[in-house]
Amino acid sequence: MKTILVRVGFLIVPLSLANVTHSRGQSGTRPAMVTSGADSVAAFLHYPPKAKAAKVQTAIPFYCEVGANGKAAHMQLYGPKDKGEFRKALLAALTKGRFQPAMSEGKTVPVMLGGTALFAFHGDEPIIALSLATANKQKIAALGNYIQPQMLTSSAEFRRKIMKARFDPDIHLRAGEHPGAMAMVEVDAQGNLVSAKVAGESLANGGWGPLLLKGFKGARFIPALSDGKPVAGEFDLTVNYEFMADPDYGPEIGSHINRDDYDR
Repeated sequence: MKTILVRVGFLIVPLSLANVTHSRGQSGTRPAMVTSGADSVAAFLHYPPKAKAAKVQTAIPFYCEVGANGKAAHMQLYGPKDKGEFRKALLAALTKGRFQPAMSEGKTVPVMLGGTALFAFHGDEPIIALSLATANKQKIAALGNYIQPQMLTSSAEFRRKIMKARFDPDIHLRAGEHPGAMAMVEVDAQGNLVSAKVAGESLANGGWGPLLLKGFKGARFIPALSDGKPVAGEFDLTVNYEFMADPDYGPEIGSHINRDDYDR
């Protein structure tokens, strides 16, 4: 029988059943969280058999929207190129399972979040730790009771901002292979955006980093939680523009078919 230990931002899966702890920040506000249960993301997350037999360890960062229904969508998974079996295992769990949805002002809401799945061994025992953090590597490695800030928006609304911002006079995009960017955002303990900067950009000086920052204009966040208390924290987001679909245009003829609905 599996052991499941939920420590707010982390789900640790070595091998029998332990405690579930829920944390709540400001009144009526909480981040999306990993929980136990037959329909949770945790229930569907497994160590790839061949990798487990060989005691292969890795970390797989991911970004996604978690809807008001607790379902993940618009997933982006990263990590080492030779660890495809781990990405496949995580993608299957995110697709089949659910999170406890985020709440703001007492209502369930969609959020954009980042997380890291750690596949490791403690002696001969395989362990999967699912952290809802990507920006602070020290907190991820320490397996602390921490959830980084989550952005109060849907993936579609975020992408709409970026698609519109392409035509801003201060944005000058340079075409090339594999355009992408990473942003690092600081959020205070009340969920306010403090600062946003480009942390990385493919096609150096190609304009893709500044374009990504446009998506954070006017953004609101659920603040980070540390041991159940709201704290200042960092939120990062990596975007591969090759896979960023305009939510309002169809994939074939550019019509006003909702592309997200079409893709389903």
